[in-house]
Amino acid sequence: MQLRACLLLAAVFVTQLAAQRNYATAKVAAVESLSHNVKRVRLRMPRDYKFEAGQFALVRIPKSFVEAWNAKYKTSLREVARPYSFASSPKRLPLAEFIVQLASPPPKRDVPPGIASTYIHTELKPGDSLEVSDGIGSLAQTGAADTSRPIILVAGGTGVAPLAGLLDHWFRSKSHKKRKVFLFFGARQRRDLILDAQFRRWAAKHSNFSYIPALSDPAPEDQWTGPTGFINAVLDKHFAGTLDADVLIAGSPRMMQETVKVAEAKGIPKSQIRHDPIQVAP
Repeated sequence: MQLRACLLLAAVFVTQLAAQRNYATAKVAAVESLSHNVKRVRLRMPRDYKFEAGQFALVRIPKSFVEAWNAKYKTSLREVARPYSFASSPKRLPLAEFIVQLASPPPKRDVPPGIASTYIHTELKPGDSLEVSDGIGSLAQTGAADTSRPIILVAGGTGVAPLAGLLDHWFRSKSHKKRKVFLFFGARQRRDLILDAQFRRWAAKHSNFSYIPALSDPAPEDQWTGPTGFINAVLDKHFAGTLDADVLIAGSPRMMQETVKVAEAKGIPKSQIRHDPIQVAP
């Protein structure tokens, strides 16, 4: 099935899930700005809450905010729940983290911004309660336990969130120590390279982990000397010829499509390529 069709089916599936999942009430421990339009939300989950590395959850927006939103923008939204990938290891429970980018309206279009991201960026504060569903899906499959082929993680923008969660979990659980792990992280400018310092610390600490950030449109003040261009092209250039690896991809639909093409052109079978299923309304 083509990636675009998969994404459409995933959007419908996640929407249907919103009314079917069990929700737990979490307490907001911290809300931290990672960039000009990205925040990290740290939650304290109930003691019995569980999720698996590579999963996402639905975050339900309070009814009072939805009602005020409907009055302001003349919309008719009912229950609003949006999916966010866990950006932390389950070994850190009862703490869990999500990374949320503010979804601004498209240029020259008279439409409201993203309701969920607006709530999180403008209203959510430490001490608040937030309803979070149980864990859903998985991005974590990386081949048989005895394989030695490398793991290639490819992220665009805030798509790096689930991959950061996986890396956090692998390092804490000492998983895949005998496999090389590469993180290719594409962003527009240096300010958009969220968690950059954390990834560099991991690369310095773990000899099997390599971090390759790239900027598609670096600003003069960035003084960038690293790779430039779209991350799929950086990946293609980094590995010459054919390649046997497990590839996990998270980012925009276009970025994932182009990265899948690169992976397949290098001879990687579709069974070894997985992508983030979250592509729904902001």
